[in-house]
Amino acid sequence: MTTAAKPISQASQPAALALHPVRWIFAATIFLSAFLLFQVQLIISKYILPWFGGSSAVWTTNMLVFQLLLLAGYLYSHFLSEGLSRVGQRRLHLSLLSAAVLLVLILSIAWPAAMLPGPALRPGGAEHPVRDVIWITLLATGLPFFVLSTTGPLLQRWFADAGGDARTYRLYSVSNLGSLLGLLTFPILLEPLLPLKIQGNLWSFFFILFCLGCAWCARRPVPVDTPPSSLHATQPRESPAQISAWSFLLWFLLAACASSLFLATTNQLCQEIISLPLLWVVPLALYLLSFILCFDHPRWYRREIFHPLFAIGVFVLCASMVYAQRTVQLIVLPVLLFVACMICHGELARRKPPVQRLTAFYLAVSAGGAFGGVFVAIVAPHIFRFFTEFQLSLAACAILLLACLFLDKDSWIYTSAFWLPCAIAIGAVITAAAIGNWIPAFGALLQSTYFYAWAFLAAALLLSGAYIRRAQPARGAGFRFLQPLVGLVAIPALLSLYASDKPEPGLFLGERNFYGALRVFELQQGGKALFHAHTLHGAQLNPPYDRMPLAYYGPDSGIGLLLQNRPLRINSDANLRVGIVGLGAGALAAYGRPGDYFRYYEINPQVIDLSRGPRPVFTYVRDSSAKVDMELGDARLLLQQEAARGESQRFDVLVLDAFSGDAVPVHLLTREAFDIYAQHLRDDNAIIALHLSSRHINLLPVVEGLREYTHTYSLVKFTDGRYPFLESLWVFLAKRPEALQIPNLFPALPPDMPAASPRLWTDDYSDIFRLLY
Repeated sequence: MTTAAKPISQASQPAALALHPVRWIFAATIFLSAFLLFQVQLIISKYILPWFGGSSAVWTTNMLVFQLLLLAGYLYSHFLSEGLSRVGQRRLHLSLLSAAVLLVLILSIAWPAAMLPGPALRPGGAEHPVRDVIWITLLATGLPFFVLSTTGPLLQRWFADAGGDARTYRLYSVSNLGSLLGLLTFPILLEPLLPLKIQGNLWSFFFILFCLGCAWCARRPVPVDTPPSSLHATQPRESPAQISAWSFLLWFLLAACASSLFLATTNQLCQEIISLPLLWVVPLALYLLSFILCFDHPRWYRREIFHPLFAIGVFVLCASMVYAQRTVQLIVLPVLLFVACMICHGELARRKPPVQRLTAFYLAVSAGGAFGGVFVAIVAPHIFRFFTEFQLSLAACAILLLACLFLDKDSWIYTSAFWLPCAIAIGAVITAAAIGNWIPAFGALLQSTYFYAWAFLAAALLLSGAYIRRAQPARGAGFRFLQPLVGLVAIPALLSLYASDKPEPGLFLGERNFYGALRVFELQQGGKALFHAHTLHGAQLNPPYDRMPLAYYGPDSGIGLLLQNRPLRINSDANLRVGIVGLGAGALAAYGRPGDYFRYYEINPQVIDLSRGPRPVFTYVRDSSAKVDMELGDARLLLQQEAARGESQRFDVLVLDAFSGDAVPVHLLTREAFDIYAQHLRDDNAIIALHLSSRHINLLPVVEGLREYTHTYSLVKFTDGRYPFLESLWVFLAKRPEALQIPNLFPALPPDMPAASPRLWTDDYSDIFRLLY
């Protein structure tokens, strides 16, 4: 039986891997594999995003697919290293590498790039988006990603077998560093500079380079020119034969909690707190950073630092959720996620086995990560109407933290020092008081039962602790009064957190599906408003004012003036044909007159359900004087299919109302998309109307680039918001300038809009990052 190497003194341990070229090749290959792993996720997700209406759920679904592929890769590495000799491992893995290289070369010829599927794979409908995303992703990237996913554990095992010893785990930190750089360089460097096709070809080149490095590592053992040593001061306590099922279970649960909390925090931030483009990068970067630090060196995870931070973070978050302080949550959520991930991954690093069992360790970690992804991406949307998975994940982290402390007899929870519980109890009270005094929005906290419950609990536990301390021995491991202190302080915190997940005031209806969370709120003035995350998508007052369009669509808005005063409507008896991308509450249908035809394209079936049926929530469509049709699916794909069948809709006005939120469906603003729209316009007098009321993205440069490409004239109309309407920004494009001479519709530019040069987006190139403001 192979045994772990004996530890040597800290002074003799190297600060990094020895500067031997072979070791650097191992490290570089692992780094490159992790870098390419994240790059392929981002590239394929962005490429197929237009095929599914730009839904952010494409990212979540792909993350799940890649987590499962990562688990498959770790399974392969574990059984390969445990079941075959080194020669057998080398032969099998070289065969797998050769197959992946051959596939990449074939797909590079058949498709625009190896990971960019051809148009034949574009789905024909929106009935099964999750299934279609999974199928396309597996076909395009399954085998290369699987090969990349095997690299970390397999090469680390080979490195350890040749004398790497416990410093092998530091390569896991190198791997996560590659993942982090792969994540950050995409939106900041690659996306703004390179079209997707070039990105795909570059990725293929580096993938082949990686396969060559991996093949070299398979054939070349690490030279043992120095005695085996450990970078860490302490060695794992168990020999390979002593690893129990409980150890595997704890690895699994710690990884699952961190993964589910990371994804749940992403949902909580991006959909419940604030919808900012690329905000999803922050939780993922923090998640990877915790891996990097925890597996680099034990000094980065200090229980005496992160455990109090976790307690304070949960306390502040509870208070902010109870009192609906979104600004505070925007700061606390990322900090608490990082602290919780440091705890989960730090406890994982403390419990890592000897290197002879590292593939089993990585297998448990990968399985836990995949389980957390499945729970948040697939299970939670079907069983929760709200984002309850965040509360459950955070509570599970707290429970696991307590379990880890109870299992470790050397942890601070077994101390008999009376100053520690005093500090915990008094610190909780002082923190609550400070929050109430320093943050005006939390002033009511000091008058609430929430604060007094904590103060009473702290005082009671201190008194009982002082009494119990006299009855227990002062030394030796065993049960201490600090255990009930920690447990009882955690209970009200978790209950407060759970109680905060209650329906918001005025909530009439809440639903979740692949396309996100919908909320319908009752208005104080009488009526209802439709929200997707924090973006208003329409509202309607109760009778007798239920036929008046609200929000961005009022009579004085750009689109309201256009549909009321269109010359075609004024100068003749001809009827209007209006196409609308994005249904919302269906407010534009209120402008329909007898003989008019309104055709909506909506990708979210739940939105359509709100406007049709015997008792719709919004009645604009039902009560419209025009004939109204609603088509389910991605608008661009449906319009493209109609054009291919020779069915031009001959619209007088085509309204693109899909850009008021902050998750911009880029594929609706590309050169190729406008080529499709042109096939559905009646003549050169037809108008394309774009609603650009986004809070964080300036899309005017993109529209200006499209205007230059289509050789059209434009009119920009900004309307100040005044109840019951909102600020709205509409841009109208037409081939003939006379078509934009609409009575009462005069140009008005938005104030303080940053200037930018025209940008033409294509299906192969887009850049949102530089349009943020």
